[in-house]
Amino acid sequence: MHLANAAAMWASRAPGAERSGDYLLAEHPAGARVVLLTAGARPEHVLALAPRRTLVVEDAYGVIDPHAGTLHMPVMIRQPGRMPAVPAQGVRVTAVTDPAQLAVAERVMVDGFPLPAYQPWSAGQALPPALLTEPGWRVWLASCDGEPAAAGCTYDDGTAVGVYWLATLPRHRSRGAGRTLLTTALAARPDRHFTLVATEAGQPLYESLGFATAGLAAWHTRPPLTS
Repeated sequence: MHLANAAAMWASRAPGAERSGDYLLAEHPAGARVVLLTAGARPEHVLALAPRRTLVVEDAYGVIDPHAGTLHMPVMIRQPGRMPAVPAQGVRVTAVTDPAQLAVAERVMVDGFPLPAYQPWSAGQALPPALLTEPGWRVWLASCDGEPAAAGCTYDDGTAVGVYWLATLPRHRSRGAGRTLLTTALAARPDRHFTLVATEAGQPLYESLGFATAGLAAWHTRPPLTS
């Protein structure tokens, strides 16, 4: 469920994405992303894709041997069910509707996560404005006392909703901004499964909102190949 959502999300974000039976390859401004869809992918073939780009491979099947740049993180799923959105004091969550708001939310994600591949931040590199009209996409922005504090995006592929890049800026952490944002997103689609990949810091929050670990995936990063 998570892999299908991730592949659909990257395909919608990167026009021209290449899909085979074993993987999806999406090239984007900061590099290229591969989502392995089966255990039958050949490691040597996958690692030779997009040779002049930084390549990140999402590998839930253990196809590629881990190395120094490999990260392991749990994939978590929440069953459908109602989730009331209970805002924390001083926190307000909005669904992003215009390019100016999108740029603010994008910068919160890039700096709050952080996302080094998109630093220094430049508007539209991580989240192009076209996503505002792309079916399935929603971008969420939380403010604390009027200041941008947390942001994240969701992608609904018709079966499940994936949560991506949920981040809170350091100076606003422990104020409930991330929790309020996520409960708002969950409340918007109580009929859907939700999926996400958890960082160590975020896992307790997700567990408290009904997410359960479904498996462990690896993220392998390959620098551009040189001749």
